[in-house]
Amino acid sequence: MIRKLLLIFFLFGVFANNIWGQDSLAYKSKWQIRLLAGADIPITRIAQGTETDNLLQFDNSAFYLQPMYPMTISYFFTKHWGAEFNMQGSVSRRARNRSDRFAADMQSQYGDRFYVSATSTSDYDLDLSDIFSIRVFLGIVYRFETDKYYVYPKFSIGLTSFNTDKGNVNLKVKNSNNEFRISYSSGDKLFKEYCTLAPSVSFGYKFAKRFFLNADIMFSHFRTDFQYKKTTTNSLTNESTIEYFYYRKGISTLSLGAGLIFVIH
Repeated sequence: MIRKLLLIFFLFGVFANNIWGQDSLAYKSKWQIRLLAGADIPITRIAQGTETDNLLQFDNSAFYLQPMYPMTISYFFTKHWGAEFNMQGSVSRRARNRSDRFAADMQSQYGDRFYVSATSTSDYDLDLSDIFSIRVFLGIVYRFETDKYYVYPKFSIGLTSFNTDKGNVNLKVKNSNNEFRISYSSGDKLFKEYCTLAPSVSFGYKFAKRFFLNADIMFSHFRTDFQYKKTTTNSLTNESTIEYFYYRKGISTLSLGAGLIFVIH
């Protein structure tokens, strides 16, 4: 799909270039807005193969979008140097279906001995945040341009934000009145935010005064530091056992994107 889009943009760029002629576009722009779509490719993953993975809103393999945020903008205060602020909304089918996967996992684990009823807080989350995780970046940009082409190396610091759902499971022993309650929680603060480092580069072709064909490559890295607490309570005796699942690891992602740059001034 991305290859087809690049081909369309290139053909349109050739046509537009014939219309606008030989105007010099090097270093003319001060303000730019980026319209970008792409994919995140995991280098290391946040999932660690435990039941609490299905309570995480974040997924390394995702598609991200930038056109819905007009704040994805660059300002060049000198010929070569500028600042950039951008936001990425990431959508993942795995993150969207995490509630169903959590219920299915509980059924698989306990269904032989118990009647299982499992829910998570994502069941009741009807907001767009149920399917989107957010990354916000502020960075410095260096630019090299000719009349036709440009390269913008960048280094950004930002935040990666996502929810950690709570989970609840009721287990009724088959052929018995005994029941167990299981709860999963990552603490009082369900919304996690992590400082993220992100070197990147944008490059492309100028096919008009105000429109550039753009491709992006970005490497991002942040380190998680939270845990899930699993509490299992016997409903008859009210006795409880506790188990912990730790998420403390570096998360690295390679992002590839393509789109347009619109020059404001």
